[in-house]
Amino acid sequence: MKRKKSAVVRVVAMVLAIFLILPVGTTAAAAEAVQPRASYYLSAYNAYVYLPGNGQVQVYFDVSGTGYMDELGVLSIKIYECATNSSDINDWTWKKTFTHDSTSGMLSYDDNFHYGHVTYYNGTVGKYYKAYVCVWGGKNGSGDTRYFWTSAKS
Repeated sequence: MKRKKSAVVRVVAMVLAIFLILPVGTTAAAAEAVQPRASYYLSAYNAYVYLPGNGQVQVYFDVSGTGYMDELGVLSIKIYECATNSSDINDWTWKKTFTHDSTSGMLSYDDNFHYGHVTYYNGTVGKYYKAYVCVWGGKNGSGDTRYFWTSAKS
């Protein structure tokens, strides 16, 4: 009787161990298989406005490639100002454009992740600011851009 009970306990323990291991592996594989990415070249990107004071408006950004890219980062950042946090884009006034051609640190080369920020020094305390950002990832003479707005900040 003792042997029968011992064999049953071993079988049950083995089955439980298998069931504990399988869901973790299956879930990870399933999540990896359906994980969305921004494009063939860009896996993720983000930007936000930060107002440290004294009229400074900073836009921080980060861009992840799907692997090592020849070029990766931000092509342009346009800063807009508004007296209120209006949802009507016509209420916003363009203040400054930063481009990778004239602003160092916006692009990196032979990299899979890039981050940085730009600073606009002529903001007005109490106004709202947001940015229109164009990110870029390029490899072997081809690439992709994505455009997006940051949230407004006052």
